[in-house]
Formats: sequence, structure tokens, C-alpha cells
Amino acid sequence: MSGEYQTLDFTVTFLETFAAKDFAAADRKAILKALRLLDMNEQHPSLRVHKLEGDRAGSWSASASASASLRLVFERVGERRKRLLTCSKHYDR
Repeated sequence: MSGEYQTLDFTVTFLETFAAKDFAAADRKAILKALRLLDMNEQHPSLRVHKLEGDRAGSWSASASASASLRLVFERVGERRKRLLTCSKHYDR
């Protein structure tokens, strides 16, 4: 997965959550589409990228579905790189 992207790095936790969560096939497809968009243009309106607060301060969130029920959590690494931390249903940890 990680060799396909120019600006994204994947943590073991991200890969485990992508593989282990009970995502439907459509959810996985939406996550993969969001990853491609995040890699190419993080300002794409469908991603709704924003800083997180509270116990997630320092991390960022991107929506992976139109309903915003799926999200990607990442950290910024340098100017252009992003380290993917988790993917989940919006309020799952």
C-alpha cells in the first residue's frame, strides 16, 4: 500500500485498523479513494481536512465518505508528508 503514494506514510496501527475493522467493501473503496485524494490534493473539498483538538491535538482528520462517517487521522511530517495513524468510523477510536 505505502509504495503507491508520494506524500503518505502508513503506521502499523493504520494498516491494522484498515485490515481489522468491520468495514464493508464500499467503506474500504471510499477509504482508498480518500487516500488517493489526500496524496494528490489535501485541499479537495470532499476531504474536509481539519485540525483535531483535545486528546487528538496535533493530529488532523480527513473525511473518507460523503456523509463524513469514515475518517482518516494523520500527522503532518515536514512540509509535504503525512503519517496516517488510523482509519475509523467517525466516533470510533
